[in-house]
Amino acid sequence: MHLHKKAILVIVLSTVLATTQAQLAKKTDLTFKDIQDRVNGLLASKDPLAKDSIKWEASHLIESKNEEYIKQGKSVFGFLGDSKSVEIAHQNLLKKFPKSAYTAGSKLDDILKDYTDESSLNKDVAAWKKQYKTALQAESFADASYAKIAGKLLTNGEVAGAKTYADLIVKDASKANFEFKLAQQIFEQGDISQSAQLLDDLIGKYPQVLQENKYFGQQVYGLQAQIFAKQEKWAAALSLVEEHNLPLEDIKFQALMQTGRNFDAFLMLDTRFAKTALTPIQEREGAILFENLGSTSKEWETYKVRVEAKKTKENEQHWKSSMINEPSIDFELMDMQGNIVKSTDYKGKILVLDFWATWCGPCVNSFPGMQVAVDKYKDDREVVFLFMNTWERSQDYKEKVKAFIEEKGYSFHVVFDKQEAGALVEQYGITGIPTKIIIDGEGRVRFKSSGSSPVVKEIVDEISYKIDLIKKQKD
Repeated sequence: MHLHKKAILVIVLSTVLATTQAQLAKKTDLTFKDIQDRVNGLLASKDPLAKDSIKWEASHLIESKNEEYIKQGKSVFGFLGDSKSVEIAHQNLLKKFPKSAYTAGSKLDDILKDYTDESSLNKDVAAWKKQYKTALQAESFADASYAKIAGKLLTNGEVAGAKTYADLIVKDASKANFEFKLAQQIFEQGDISQSAQLLDDLIGKYPQVLQENKYFGQQVYGLQAQIFAKQEKWAAALSLVEEHNLPLEDIKFQALMQTGRNFDAFLMLDTRFAKTALTPIQEREGAILFENLGSTSKEWETYKVRVEAKKTKENEQHWKSSMINEPSIDFELMDMQGNIVKSTDYKGKILVLDFWATWCGPCVNSFPGMQVAVDKYKDDREVVFLFMNTWERSQDYKEKVKAFIEEKGYSFHVVFDKQEAGALVEQYGITGIPTKIIIDGEGRVRFKSSGSSPVVKEIVDEISYKIDLIKKQKD
């Protein structure tokens, strides 16, 4: 899978901004959709000045006297990664609307951020409730606030205090959510019996919430299935997984085996194995499964070799057919150490470009595999890896990228793409990341692929095969 840049919520302005005077801020009935429509229009035009135009218009919004306009302008700057303007909008909201729910929520966040002990928190919250009595008259805001306080106390192990604030919640959905978090925390602490009782109570009290909110229902039934698995109530666990289509592959696999449905367990394993690697539990239990089916552990090993060989052959056919021959694009960019990196520096070498961003989950998921690939070719003078950081959202992205790489311990050569029109990612026509481009020694793009895998072997196999194919063509 990969993430599309255009899939992110985009808040926009129109192509006529150059000839208008803060049209959004002048409207008396501006809606969030108005902003969305205007910005989407501007981005669709691919105007190189789009970001500046958006900022110019949003700056008028955050200086208006309308609370909703300021919030919408703040959202615009948040999307653009302009933290300074976000802070200006935030301060304007606090100053111009001191009794609003926004200000009350912000002050509560400050209280919870500085939380040290339950006693002092209770005093601060009591004063806060008195100061923002009007805002708390809105049931939804009050519920969200008490849930936030309860959640903070729960995180810090203050269960009794958390329950006190949870009791102030009115809506069933918010109450159920707190009780789920409590059951989940107790489960993670190893008290399976108490967690099971809490979850049973929740399911009995809030059937309508579970029915109306399918995602929450999956969370609740998923935890219950995990509890049943811990209790070795395999039939009950399997019933939940199948009835609610829960994404608990290992529990389903084990439950199928434990309830005598060994052939179904094999079909499940075989379907997964044909596409990707087995889970650790499937790998561990595979030999036992084969024995349950009247086979042997030796035949289990033979089966794995056969499937891997078939996948390798199919993958290699696909990778070979995806080979292209297009001109590469020259670049001159700065790396994480502040050095200028030029594409011409790598003439005659095979160059692997990995376009990524810190917020991109699939990008990050592929990094363990990419690290193994980097290590594999570290002594090969013909091969160079460059990790092209792009599409970052904050102004201090360079510091965040450096902190991320250092924290994870990756030995990547990170290069910063331009965060503006004409960036390398755009010149290559890339619409989703991660995308990997492999360039041969003649400066020709031979592979361009998007997507990711958390399976190390899959990443390394693909990169290795493509590099080897390029080398063979050279010979």
